[in-house]
Amino acid sequence: MAKRSIKAMRRDELVDAAIAVVGEEGMSGATMAVIARRAGMSAGLVNHYFDSKEELLALAMRNLSNLFRQDILKLAPANPTPAQRLKAIVDGSFAPQHLGSPKRAVTWMQFMIAAQTEPRIKHLYHLTGARFVSNIRYAVKQLVPADKVDDIVDGIAALIDGFFWQNAGEYLEEDLERARRICWRYVSLLIPGIEG
Repeated sequence: MAKRSIKAMRRDELVDAAIAVVGEEGMSGATMAVIARRAGMSAGLVNHYFDSKEELLALAMRNLSNLFRQDILKLAPANPTPAQRLKAIVDGSFAPQHLGSPKRAVTWMQFMIAAQTEPRIKHLYHLTGARFVSNIRYAVKQLVPADKVDDIVDGIAALIDGFFWQNAGEYLEEDLERARRICWRYVSLLIPGIEG
């Protein structure tokens, strides 16, 4: 196994620090100096590893997105059926580790708000969203007639997004289970014969 470079390790430390700072201070409070201090580095060193705050924050958002995707993949068996793939997406969307830390939930919300004005984050946000919807569509189109795919896909994505925002602040773990249960019930109602 290849050894990781110091640069790669430092960049990872800064990404982790950026995620924590955005969750605690919001986007406006996530300055390079604050992120550097959180990572135990100098601001000059941060500027050595990243050209801008936007680059660092975009990489932090990509990191969160990749963790989310990996967690969903872990829930699906090898070579999943379309129904198993869809179940993993719904279950993974409400896994406690994504909203389990209030700071992580706030970080997600801050990134989604920043996507309205920050070009790099907006681009990543759209890519992440498009990939998420594409994965739902891939499963759904194998389970229902073509004329029903768009409405079902949009409904599933809207329910997941809506429950995310509802639970992104304070919540109880049973709130996530309730959100998961309602989303899967919606899927079961619109896709006959699917098991859950």
